[in-house]
Amino acid sequence: MKAPLTLVLFWIGLLSPALKGATLLFSHQGSTNPTTEGWSSALTGSGAGQAVTSGTTSAWQVMEPGGSNALTYNQNLTTPQLTQALTTGWELSATIQYVPPDPLGATALSNNAWCTLLINEGVVVSGTQKRTLYGLYFGNDASGNTLVRLYSAGSTYTVSSGFHDYRIIYDPVLGNASFYIDGTLTATGYEGTEIDNTAVSRVYWGDNTTTSATSGRGANYAFVGFSVETVPEPSRAVLVTLAFTLISLRRHRRPLAFHPVNLSKPC
Repeated sequence: MKAPLTLVLFWIGLLSPALKGATLLFSHQGSTNPTTEGWSSALTGSGAGQAVTSGTTSAWQVMEPGGSNALTYNQNLTTPQLTQALTTGWELSATIQYVPPDPLGATALSNNAWCTLLINEGVVVSGTQKRTLYGLYFGNDASGNTLVRLYSAGSTYTVSSGFHDYRIIYDPVLGNASFYIDGTLTATGYEGTEIDNTAVSRVYWGDNTTTSATSGRGANYAFVGFSVETVPEPSRAVLVTLAFTLISLRRHRRPLAFHPVNLSKPC
């Protein structure tokens, strides 16, 4: 016997998790000039970006020319976008190849290169605007391996030279983020770092330092993306409500099927 449609809907609604998806708000792809993708460039001195192909991977390269030079690419979050990100969750993801000035000479972790989200949560301390910074930055060891660390706390992770996928995923229930390298969970409980800065909430990537004396290092960015979570309808709650409603209506239409009467007794 086939299960009634209402019971099928009930169990689907009860056991299936709410369907979740992600809306990609900002992204950079391959060797495309970021300024044609909606990113604004912020240049100090003579920093430069260019299209490159590393191995078989196309990317946009940002290099540190040395001295007081810097170049970043930026996208600002609107108030509704920020509200949704903090309410439903967000993900900052990137595919990056760090470029050391000397593959056989160790280079300390530094602001170059970055992939960063700055969030203004409306906190002002002693008249100074505070923002929370979530990001990662790079260096290399004497064997040419890439060093990566979350800004500005936690462990330093060593990966091979070349492109790697990095993801910082914020959970609004826990109020912190998890960090993944090439799909492997690497760190949890990341709460970002509170810094003094202006009130703009934004995603930026590139060379953020104007004090580095180490020229010739930077990164190739094959992908940068910032997404927010969405919960499309029908949600689990809607399915559960619908199932109970249909079952209730079915009972009212067919009472004998659920409440048999003993006809042998006199009324």
